[in-house]
Amino acid sequence: MADPDGVYIFHTQKPRFLAKNVGVLIEVIDDIDDMLHYYGNNTEKVSGLLKRTNEWYKAFKIHNRDETV
Repeated sequence: MADPDGVYIFHTQKPRFLAKNVGVLIEVIDDIDDMLHYYGNNTEKVSGLLKRTNEWYKAFKIHNRDETV
């Protein structure tokens, strides 16, 4: 990984992807299962998945704020 201090998220269910926390958003680093193809080129579904992943990460950080993330 190019940024050893960065926070990475690996989405293990299809569509699988590797993302990095960038400020208040997540950025997809590797689109393992081609999310657009998986959702039949429906960009709204891809956006929804990324939004839910970002919300999950925010909740994770709040829940674990006393620990190093």
